Amino acid sequence: MNMAIDEAIFHYYTEDTIRLYGWKPSAVSIGKHQQISREVDLDSLEKLGFDCVRRISGGGAVFHDEVGEVTYSVVTKVHNLESMTIDESYFEISQVVFRPLEKLGLTLDYGQIHCPSVFSKGKKISGNAQSRQKDIILQHGTILIKFRPEIMYSVLKARPGRTRESMIESVYQHITTLAESLDDDLSPSRVAEYLIRYLVETSSSQSYIGELTEKEQELAIKLASTKYKSKEWLFKGSLL
Repeated sequence: MNMAIDEAIFHYYTEDTIRLYGWKPSAVSIGKHQQISREVDLDSLEKLGFDCVRRISGGGAVFHDEVGEVTYSVVTKVHNLESMTIDESYFEISQVVFRPLEKLGLTLDYGQIHCPSVFSKGKKISGNAQSRQKDIILQHGTILIKFRPEIMYSVLKARPGRTRESMIESVYQHITTLAESLDDDLSPSRVAEYLIRYLVETSSSQSYIGELTEKEQELAIKLASTKYKSKEWLFKGSLL
């Protein structure tokens, strides 16, 4: 349902929206142009009882761990940004979400490894992907709070020429989390509550906690059943 709601907000854009959510059960999301058979171990996914969904945004396969991640989506217009390039727009949008975390002591930098990313002390803490429709942008990103690389690479396939063990080791070497960086036993709910409170209280424009409109609710329900639960969408580009 998460991807269906994001697409509905994207479709009916009327004002800038930031949405924060988690996943239960844990899930894998794959990019719009990826082949699921190349990215996901479907047998392991089924055994663990996890979900899988295809995004309308690009980028690579992402493991969304219910115990360790908040996903954000931002919907805005191109002309609302100061950025002159697509890459710059990724970082400008990411900063809206991550700047509040600097107030907690997180040291951040922005760059690109496989996708436009957020880093803390040289290690990746967030990956991001976009979809664009005319002058409207939908950006998805992760806020990594804790990780379980062994679980991650039981459902994600290793890259060609790499072993599962080497991918797990790479995660420990090159990826960090909020809990590790801040030395705090954070939970997804604590992080989401902090971000929501900060964004509403400090925004220079009129910000508020809203609900889906009736049109957005109706479209989200329709997309969830007819698109995101369909094999045609999930297995697009793969042999069924």
